[in-house]
Amino acid sequence: MNTRDLQIFLKIADYNSITRAAEDMQMSQPAVSSILKRLEEETGHALFSRKGKWLIVNEQGKLFYRSARKFLEEFSHVQEGLYLGDFPQAELVFRICRNSDLLYAILGRFAEQNSDIRLVLQRGSAEQQENFRKADFTVSLEKEYNRKKRFLPLEHRAALYAIVPKKNPLSARNRLSLGDLLDQSFVFLKNSDDSIPEGAYQACLQMGFRPRVSVFVDSNNSKYSAIRAGCGIGLAFDNELSLAPRIEEWRVIPVLAPLNVEWIGISWSEEQLTEAGTRFLTFVEQEVRGYGY
Repeated sequence: MNTRDLQIFLKIADYNSITRAAEDMQMSQPAVSSILKRLEEETGHALFSRKGKWLIVNEQGKLFYRSARKFLEEFSHVQEGLYLGDFPQAELVFRICRNSDLLYAILGRFAEQNSDIRLVLQRGSAEQQENFRKADFTVSLEKEYNRKKRFLPLEHRAALYAIVPKKNPLSARNRLSLGDLLDQSFVFLKNSDDSIPEGAYQACLQMGFRPRVSVFVDSNNSKYSAIRAGCGIGLAFDNELSLAPRIEEWRVIPVLAPLNVEWIGISWSEEQLTEAGTRFLTFVEQEVRGYGY
């Protein structure tokens, strides 16, 4: 196997489909199928199970997915280092433990205005990053905002939404309660690096509602593909809705639920703050000044 084979495997896993992976990689479907077959022969394990016309990563596939992704990320770092070796520039590493729509927008504007600083995003919790470079900033969730802590809030999450396929009768509703969802099946995200499901699932448990899970998936692409395929309903917080593709096959409906307000923001170590980090903090503080945090 080679890096191209690993990239193709990740695409199949993300799309739950050989056809869509082939389209993305601009390859023929038989060629992608052949590569998957060769990978399974070389590893000695089937990496997917079938659910209708969709491919779902099985337990062996999850282990392989995690290893393949880490290898490709590290290989990419090596390539970048070789390419940039003669062009020194500052670098900021962000450990993304929680998605933040606002952060991605801020990072885009910062990158446009600070071309001399390279931004590196690493996904996963601190415990899962031992093979990665040390982060300058961590994007995490705080139960409450403590002004004395080195934590700059970007946004709060305070509402829950259901992503309902239009074939489901609940899609005709304008609001849903947890009681309306009792008999439904759900699709949730659970990273292959992590045994803990996404925050929406944990919030349901805290409210005394245990969702009936149809399938756990490893990426947002897989989550929305599974919802579109009819595997179940998805749940997402208000600050995560931009990650959901805008398609006509489902409706996004607010769920009336007693959620506690939680803050998503960035934290850092004052002792390890670099000049580039100071520039970023100044930029972010100016961006969020109008929110009154």
